[in-house]
Amino acid sequence: MIGRSKRIRVAGVPADFRVPPGWPTPTDKWIRDNALWHPPADWTPAPNAAAAPPDWRYWQPNKLWWQKAGAYYRPISIWARLSNWCAVLWLVTFAASMFLDDSSALRIVGVAAAAASLALVIIHESLKARMSKRLLAEFAIMAQRGRQERLTREYQRYLTAMS
Repeated sequence: MIGRSKRIRVAGVPADFRVPPGWPTPTDKWIRDNALWHPPADWTPAPNAAAAPPDWRYWQPNKLWWQKAGAYYRPISIWARLSNWCAVLWLVTFAASMFLDDSSALRIVGVAAAAASLALVIIHESLKARMSKRLLAEFAIMAQRGRQERLTREYQRYLTAMS
């Protein structure tokens, strides 16, 4: 679910935290400590806060995400390059048809190149969206593991300090 919500960007975190309705604004430290973690369905940050909607999307990739995760998108970059080449072909045929009298074949090639460019952009963007969703899910699992390990270490330090 992507609706209007407050987005919090913290330097060094590759995604912005989307605050669910009724939740208090988290601190930068909380966002850093819990980056890409998805709370359980009934989890709330405070006793009087409502639970997030069941399909709430907590994290929205930001510019840092695209810089850090660029290597993951390399296999689908061919679609963007092909789209760019088709767009260049369309521009060349469009410019050439302005100077040629009988350029119906050239116009057909140009229209086909423009249509192909648009189709390739749509393919690239749909693959990129699907891949981003999968990567966010994988990183959320790793974030959960890291969070659990950190909490366990902190609890063990607490127990040691109290004994």
